[in-house]
Amino acid sequence: MGILAMPFGWLMKGCYLLVKNYGIALLIFTIITRLITLPLNIKQQRSTARMTQIQPELEKLKQKYGKNQEKLNEETMRLYSENNINPMASCLPALIPIILLYAMIPVVYKPLTYITDADKNNIEADSELIRNLYSISTAIDKDGETADDILAGLTGDERFNKLEEKVNEIKNSDDDKYKNDKKVLSAISDDSMKKALTALAENEGLDTFISDKNIFTANIMQNRYGTEVLFFNFHNKAGGKYLGILHSDVQQEIKKFNYTAFGLDLGKIPATNDATVMIPIASAVLQLITTIISQVFQKKHNPEMKMQSSMLMMFLMFPLLSLWIGFKFPCALGIYWIYSSLFAVAQVFFLNIVYTPEKIRELAAKDAEKAKQRKKNKGPSMFEKALELQNEQNKGSSAVKLEKKKKDDNDGDDDNDDKKLTKSQQKEANRQKLNEARKRYAEKYGDEYHED
Repeated sequence: MGILAMPFGWLMKGCYLLVKNYGIALLIFTIITRLITLPLNIKQQRSTARMTQIQPELEKLKQKYGKNQEKLNEETMRLYSENNINPMASCLPALIPIILLYAMIPVVYKPLTYITDADKNNIEADSELIRNLYSISTAIDKDGETADDILAGLTGDERFNKLEEKVNEIKNSDDDKYKNDKKVLSAISDDSMKKALTALAENEGLDTFISDKNIFTANIMQNRYGTEVLFFNFHNKAGGKYLGILHSDVQQEIKKFNYTAFGLDLGKIPATNDATVMIPIASAVLQLITTIISQVFQKKHNPEMKMQSSMLMMFLMFPLLSLWIGFKFPCALGIYWIYSSLFAVAQVFFLNIVYTPEKIRELAAKDAEKAKQRKKNKGPSMFEKALELQNEQNKGSSAVKLEKKKKDDNDGDDDNDDKKLTKSQQKEANRQKLNEARKRYAEKYGDEYHED
């Protein structure tokens, strides 16, 4: 995802430099990316609408050839070819939003990396420090005490030594409550451990702050992408008290960076006791509205369409998933989903108002005419060639089966005839027939032929 995120990071950086507010920059970014993918969505809409138009004919084929799957597939592909429809044409547009979402996650999680000029190595080093501090602090907290409790009355090197002693005690403990902590703490290098313990020894209350579940949640701290958004808490929540543990250039960028939207801190995990609770709720509701509107228009264009159980599951799953994730990840991701859903609603209305069934039929007729002209000038399309090759192979396979059946019948009538073909002989006969079909196809279109 890092490679895919880079161009999005550049675009996001440009949007941020334009408005100097991450929430507004995210809105501009969403509009731009959605407009870029709009032609693909239009193509998907046209393809889906045309598929809907031939649905009655597909149902007739299923009723007629339902017991003969091979013939059903052949007639279905023929129907697609006659109507110039590629059933795979809507797959790519459907994947684009998913790819965009996954590419956006690093950009949302790592605004300092993708938008600011802070040294990337310093950002990564600080991220590692925060994760190590969290691991040490939460392990100590399991004894019902804090680092300040352990260090009470100690000064200088004694503070560091006492913390090191406590960490070694946990790593060597046989208590099951430290089972996971032992693995995590043992994986921290000596140098990284020294930096973390020094930060704890020199900053009173740091372990209590960094183990606060309302600020540093486990699902974020365990994700190396997530740590960066929590840097802003050192400035926004702690009033800059602990900023000194980070590199100076990272500190400066945090102070300058406006990581808010409508007055909300986007680095915060949504909570039920403040205004951030509305972000995951709004995200889920808008996701549901988008799905409902899409279903209404599909039902309008295709009254005979029935809601299948699998579709109903999808109908409910995405809003619920959006709600659940919204409470687990920083507000920035929920805001992005809200923007995307708002644009999606507008897009659904636009596509279904502009591309009515009548308009689709008109476009389909034009596409069919273009396809005929293209076929006349350049020959059949790749899809049509693939369809013809499949038909040739099916014929070859059917011929082999017919030949085998005749031989089996003859074997049953005359015990003195040759024995039935072995499995390897049958396989070889099938291969030869299929290769003959492929050879005829290649000769017809002037393609290269290589026998399997």
